[in-house]
Amino acid sequence: MKKILIGMLAALSVSCANEDDYTHEIPISKSAENELLSKKTVQVNPENPANAYDIAGRIHNEILDAYLSCTISDSTINAVSSKIDSISYLNTDLQNLPSPAAPNFQKIQQIVSSPQLQLEQILAGSPMSAAAKNSLYHFMSSVPAWQGYPYGDVHSQIISFEAGIINNVQFTAEEKRIILTSSAIARHSLYFESERKDKDWETSVGNRAGAVQGALSNSATAVASSLLAGILSRN
Repeated sequence: MKKILIGMLAALSVSCANEDDYTHEIPISKSAENELLSKKTVQVNPENPANAYDIAGRIHNEILDAYLSCTISDSTINAVSSKIDSISYLNTDLQNLPSPAAPNFQKIQQIVSSPQLQLEQILAGSPMSAAAKNSLYHFMSSVPAWQGYPYGDVHSQIISFEAGIINNVQFTAEEKRIILTSSAIARHSLYFESERKDKDWETSVGNRAGAVQGALSNSATAVASSLLAGILSRN
């Protein structure tokens, strides 16, 4: 089982020659897809203690769960942001992190409108090296292919990807922080989706692009931006 997704992630932490090459997708064969879908889901939790920024993913899920438990659905960016702020204020772990940057509503709306394009532009404009940009882009672009697969298999391969990032001597500490914060939120988001009994939540490109945009500042901003873009995309 663990071998199924290895090919999907093997190239993710490898440098790509062209900084602007953001079109590669990691394929999965039909036979591999059928094998994954035929297996029983392995019951695991979403954590990765080796990822120093794992708490961002856990906080993301806690706040999202609290938000979706509310009976009133907000339709405007101001209303969604206000409710996220109210819930976040009660989250002790989040309050212990560096304060998030003020949300850029215009950028969030752009992410909601054109999430894939914005993900590419966010990475292109980031201070990361070409290798780090491509590694994060290819990882984020692979997430949709994993939705619906047993979470245990997906989790183990994301852990492998993160181990490759942690051990990559070419990436700076700041590049690792951005990538590992983003991957932590993606990993926990996929777990949230797999456990959601009413199946009314799916991890969107907006959710991931928001995470990357926010991670360029800090973990708290990554959580807030990911939640805001993801919830607005869903609404």
